[in-house]
Amino acid sequence: MGKTTLADFAGTFTAEAVDWDEQAEGRVLLGEHQLVLAKNSDEKLSIPLSSVFDINYDARPELFDPLPGTPLTVAFEWSGQRSVAVVASEAETAKKFYTVLFKAVLNGTDVVIKHPARRGGRVTSMPFHRGELALANGGVRLATDGVTVTIEPAAVTSFDRELPDVDGEQRPVFVVRHMQEGTAVTTLAATDSSRTLSLLGRYLRRHYDRLMSSLSGVSLSETQVEALVTVYSMDADMPMLASVLGATAKEITRLCHSLHQGGLLQPADDGPELTTRGQVVVNHYLDRVNE
Repeated sequence: MGKTTLADFAGTFTAEAVDWDEQAEGRVLLGEHQLVLAKNSDEKLSIPLSSVFDINYDARPELFDPLPGTPLTVAFEWSGQRSVAVVASEAETAKKFYTVLFKAVLNGTDVVIKHPARRGGRVTSMPFHRGELALANGGVRLATDGVTVTIEPAAVTSFDRELPDVDGEQRPVFVVRHMQEGTAVTTLAATDSSRTLSLLGRYLRRHYDRLMSSLSGVSLSETQVEALVTVYSMDADMPMLASVLGATAKEITRLCHSLHQGGLLQPADDGPELTTRGQVVVNHYLDRVNE
């Protein structure tokens, strides 16, 4: 296990890589370099963290029967094959283990970042900088000599993968659009392996999927959508909104109040600004327009 134990708790687990019964109870131990599922002192599975390529919270692969508690699925390379283990524990323990496991796998990863690659809808001239990735206080911290960027998962409005030119070669890059102090910004991040890039995407996707689920029942009028797009594209204050939308000050106040109640706008010193939810709505609208 090494000198540092990051997690040690009782759980129920199962795995493809061992010849156990369908389920086993024992200790789950996480060190700096490996995850150990110990049925007893003789029967244990040691998973190198460098072999882990996916971590999924509260998901049960169909090849296993349900385990008691909240499951965490770990996918890893084993003897040249892809394999899966499932660890189940109490909900609070599983939630903490999820975060600690991601930290163990991702912290210290070398990255090349461009921030901000975009601010609002404007492309910047920022170059790529080399730095280091770490998960801290729930956020993703990308630190270079010149700048430290913290991406809060709850502030992510969309993400994608692209193949831009980085230091003279095409590399897979993670494109994260997120809110920063009320402004939509885009950060590009590349790692040395597609494995760590995919894990970073998985970590952010859990929060993003919850956000998208919360928006599934939202229905907006054309005027409400137009107001959100105007705030995004023009940093519009209340008088400007009234001018663009051809509405009275009273109508704009009511409109902004309804969008605030829906968690799409929030007040700021120089006028309304988009929330993360509001930016997602704008992104989807612009994507449809550009199709």
